[in-house]
Amino acid sequence: MPETKEISDDTLIENFLKTGNAAKFEPLVRRYEKFASVYAYSLLGNEFDAQDAVADSFLKAFTKIRQYRMGSSFKNWFLKIVHNTCYDLLRKRKKQIYLDDEEVGEAIKNDEALSYDNIENLNFGEMKQLLLKLSPDLRSVIILRYYYDWDYQKICKFLDIPMGTLSSRLNRACKKLKSFMEEQNE
Repeated sequence: MPETKEISDDTLIENFLKTGNAAKFEPLVRRYEKFASVYAYSLLGNEFDAQDAVADSFLKAFTKIRQYRMGSSFKNWFLKIVHNTCYDLLRKRKKQIYLDDEEVGEAIKNDEALSYDNIENLNFGEMKQLLLKLSPDLRSVIILRYYYDWDYQKICKFLDIPMGTLSSRLNRACKKLKSFMEEQNE
């Protein structure tokens, strides 16, 4: 059986740009939809908001694809769009008042969004509820470092923060998670 090569992101983007045919963008959506969904969910803690953020992110990527630098990582470029879209949603959320906090909390507790069979079987497991207690800034560095296994330099570049800020956030996040775990075990 002949080995099939996966078409590179840049080739897919070039094909889309040459033809203008939206169907040529679809393989990129299929390739990164679950990856983006897990990351958006990890920041937002709500499956429906995560789905909206990912859909908005793909629309932004589709309309701004000419801003993508060929030869760089489309995956990282797109994940940055997802990241920014999630933070925009979080800022809007701060201005809203929730009337059904108990119902929302129960929905999050029962949410199965993290059971995707993707990203090398990424599984937040028991940490899911503890991660949701962290602020999005702390949660994102934990996700990128320990679940996506990104190195410090890559995280700093992606989040556009200095190394000291990253170290501080990781340190604070780990201390808070440890504290949450101790409270849970009491």
